[in-house]
Amino acid sequence: MTVHDHVHTIEHPLARHALGILRDARTPTQMFRQAVVELTRQLVYAATADLATSETTIETPFVETTVDRLRSTVAPIAILRSGAAMLETAMETLPGCQAGHFGVYHDKRVGATVEYYLKLPENIGEARVLLLDPAIGTGKTALATIGRLREFGVTDICFLTFIASVGGVNSIIEEFPDVSVYAIATGDAVGPNGYLLPGMGDFGDRYYGSR
Repeated sequence: MTVHDHVHTIEHPLARHALGILRDARTPTQMFRQAVVELTRQLVYAATADLATSETTIETPFVETTVDRLRSTVAPIAILRSGAAMLETAMETLPGCQAGHFGVYHDKRVGATVEYYLKLPENIGEARVLLLDPAIGTGKTALATIGRLREFGVTDICFLTFIASVGGVNSIIEEFPDVSVYAIATGDAVGPNGYLLPGMGDFGDRYYGSR
């Protein structure tokens, strides 16, 4: 795999444990969803660790003191449908944030990505955008999403995912070298049916309990 400063793999033991729960075909829906919450929170923390803060003075119940306040705006954007499973946790971790949704998929019949829904917060160009999608396969959907956000003046983008293929991550970095990718695992392969291997199955079906 290409080594790049903007590719970050979360090595925390709790993250590796939760990823194992997602990969296990025997994991029940409730436990699967809880692992999604754990991993999303770790990814959000990692992708916001360098946010700028400023000091302000407050009164505690006992004395006056200074505390840090965020100076930056952060906007989580879910890539539908699977990314929506990560959005609620991201919003809970970032109180007061504005969130968005982007509906896009890769149509193999025509060999192109198709956009079907887009709803973004106001002043999105001023925010750090956290793109949420549980998996990066070929990277085509990710590239289409990032390219579309560029049209709205977005320059600070972090892509948060659980598992990714080597080729998918490299395609993002090659086309958008300033985008940061945060993942739990980046060594999966793309199988002949488009699913990642070893992967975690159809994420949306497993999370929502649908078929």
